[in-house]
Amino acid sequence: MIAEFIEWYTNELSEVKSSAELFDKTIGYLQKLDFRIVRVSMGTRTLHPQVESLAYTWVPKGKLEYFDETTNQLQHSHSIIESENGFLREVRFRLGSLQTSQFVVSPVQYVMSTKQSYYFDFVNHKEETYPYPILDDLAPLGATGYFAVPIFQKGAGFAFLSLVTDKPNGWFANELTFLQHVLRLISLQWINFIQNELTESLLSVYLGKRTGSTVYSGKIYLGELDNIKSVIWFSDIRNYSGMSEKLSPPEIIQLLNDYFGLAIPLIEAHGGEVLKLLGDGILAVFPYTEANKTFVGKKVLLAVRKLGEDLVRHNQIREKEGKLSIHHGVGLHSGEILYGNIGSTERLDFTVIGEAVNLTSRIAGMCGELGKAVLASENLAEQIPIRWEELGEHKLKGIGVPQKIFAISERTKRKS
Repeated sequence: MIAEFIEWYTNELSEVKSSAELFDKTIGYLQKLDFRIVRVSMGTRTLHPQVESLAYTWVPKGKLEYFDETTNQLQHSHSIIESENGFLREVRFRLGSLQTSQFVVSPVQYVMSTKQSYYFDFVNHKEETYPYPILDDLAPLGATGYFAVPIFQKGAGFAFLSLVTDKPNGWFANELTFLQHVLRLISLQWINFIQNELTESLLSVYLGKRTGSTVYSGKIYLGELDNIKSVIWFSDIRNYSGMSEKLSPPEIIQLLNDYFGLAIPLIEAHGGEVLKLLGDGILAVFPYTEANKTFVGKKVLLAVRKLGEDLVRHNQIREKEGKLSIHHGVGLHSGEILYGNIGSTERLDFTVIGEAVNLTSRIAGMCGELGKAVLASENLAEQIPIRWEELGEHKLKGIGVPQKIFAISERTKRKS
């Protein structure tokens, strides 16, 4: 039976494009062999700063009651996909999920710690209680067998797969042996799919969505640069050095996280990408074409105005807690930049370079001197038809020609 499965599996594998499809096709094959599977679960640890573990649960159509509806406050995200043979749910969990009672008191903990398979026979169970809470949940649904298998990588249990059946009398020893071979075979490709998906996600977290996707697609060679038009955003916290002298290291980290936590989601929500966190500063880009440059520019201004309002509200909370307020300076400019790989053969950085980037940084540095939270270049002022406040020409450090600088109105106090 295993030889027939291997032949089928190798023929199908080249056509499978995702972990969800792999799941569904394999279970469909087993159902044709009358394994009567009513629930499948797969789970693994991940190397991801936001996602500690990942769990898949599959149930056939007409058996939705086998979905575990237990909520978990550490849930990061969740989605359900309908496929040919059933429904697949993916749940991602934040740090701490592997220490919860839901995980610790489960067969999963057993198979991962002992590196041994586990089978529970509901049919021949005579006691009133069950060894694990999950079995208590499955018994009333008509489950007759629960089978969990550890998955190994370099000799260490690092993932699991489990199957539940309602087949009369459960599964026999020869069926369990076959299932164990099947699960370990498909796990190799499943783990490969998961690692690819998480790698792209991880690149997005550290490099930004556009850059992460670009690197993942293979544009990774030294000197590969694109010339793009973009609104450039550079912001930093005003008087950060002075504040750092008054704060403890944990307070400084909290200060930075508070600011970044407000700014980064807004930049991304308005079409920008954060390329760098430079100490207390943010370098972001909003690429545009000639056709949409006004639209993109307006989105940038919406983001910066919303951030100013959010900082006002956030500072009220900080002041009530006896903390220092956060004020920032934002420099905006529009121009051509080089976007891509620079560095050495051993250490690359995917970033933007060019005169436009330097100018944006210098404009941001004038916020304190001119007493404005947001300053823009003449290029950006011409790109966006709004009422600007012209502040005259100014000599900027490292920039040969004096530059006209403009400001936008920004509310810095809440209306009473």
